[in-house]
Amino acid sequence: MFYLPYTVRNFHNNRQQLHKRFKIITGNYKIKISFLSLHSNYCEICTYKMKKIFLLLIVLCSSLYSQEQPTSTAGKFTISGYVKDGGDGEAIIGAIVYKQGTQISTTTNEYGFYSLTLPAGKHTIVTSYLGYTNIISEIDLSKNTTLNFEPKEQGRDLAEVEISAEAADKNIKSTEMSATKIDIKQIQKMPALLGEVDVIKTIQLLPGVTTVGEGASGFNVRGGNIDQNLVLMDEAPVYNSSHLFGFFSVFNPDAVKDVKLIKGGIPSQYGGRVSSILDIRMKEGNSKTYEVNGGIGTIFSRLSIEAPIKKDKASFIIAGRRSYIDILSKPFLKKRQPELKDAKFYFYDLTAKLNWKINDKNTVFARGYFGKDVFGAGFTFNWGNATTTIRWNRVINNKLFMNLTAFYSNYDYELGFKQDGTSQNLSGNRILLITVLSLI
Repeated sequence: MFYLPYTVRNFHNNRQQLHKRFKIITGNYKIKISFLSLHSNYCEICTYKMKKIFLLLIVLCSSLYSQEQPTSTAGKFTISGYVKDGGDGEAIIGAIVYKQGTQISTTTNEYGFYSLTLPAGKHTIVTSYLGYTNIISEIDLSKNTTLNFEPKEQGRDLAEVEISAEAADKNIKSTEMSATKIDIKQIQKMPALLGEVDVIKTIQLLPGVTTVGEGASGFNVRGGNIDQNLVLMDEAPVYNSSHLFGFFSVFNPDAVKDVKLIKGGIPSQYGGRVSSILDIRMKEGNSKTYEVNGGIGTIFSRLSIEAPIKKDKASFIIAGRRSYIDILSKPFLKKRQPELKDAKFYFYDLTAKLNWKINDKNTVFARGYFGKDVFGAGFTFNWGNATTTIRWNRVINNKLFMNLTAFYSNYDYELGFKQDGTSQNLSGNRILLITVLSLI
């Protein structure tokens, strides 16, 4: 109970107004206000004290009101899982998972994993990716849930062809600057040198990317030098990305899944290079059916085999290429230039990858690449790359994804001459072995 002194004069004149003021302040709280009729002289003395007590009453009412407000946002749960191609089981990068009718959404990472947090209750979840059917799922969310999606490719008959471009402000709204992603299906539709699809030749068609020149390997980005580009194959660096003096790249198009070029604002996880990052992800192998691809060209032939070891659990892919200029030219050189009959002019490479889904939370991958260029006609000029990647993906919880990668990369070369019956050889190599842990 509070007793507030108040002047007799003011009390009689403003009694109703005073009751209204205290009613607004006290609200629903059980606070009793009593008014005492005191001598005016005493009230004048107590006027100053009354103001202090009045302020104290306001503070007390505010604290009581704040204690009754809710302080938690409990009742939210997380949906997480993988989005994979319904045809071959390949992880889909950049698929959109969202709640229908809202702007609550997320996208899959480089490994096809997504995580979406929603309030408890019934929700309609939509999975969308360009060229694939949308998957609509009704869920009653009452706990953290694992939900995997496998959309299938969708063919549509178009009545007309529409040419569209990205929004003018996409580079402003996007959190990733100066990044361009190209799907292998798009690369295969672009013009190719001698009919052979090539990753490096394709990115040279992008703005800001130029060729070093015919007969030279590598590419320049926005005026940067060749050694300022970082080329990655499944997270392992490739020091020389060319075959046949730059006419072809070391990446077999039958084994490539996704190409990403970052020309600026390079994330710290890559480190070191100031010009660009070329991040190439290789296929993991068809986990549904047996598949064979290949081609016979004017320069080289290629063959790839991918199949499931255990359906939806483990799969592999093996892809190889070899040029045959030396085989086709040998009969002509033997007759016209006998001194070049033992000449060697060819290149080859082999890519293999294996993945095994241990359970819903653990997946392991192993990939290897070996390629070499061999040139010799009274001299020796050989170079080659060898890389290996071992990766472990683990879903720690519905909001945390772990990727542990160990890779080995080796580049070696050999240069030799024969003069006056003696030979001089120069050789060297560069080896890198690193283990990387990242949490997403």
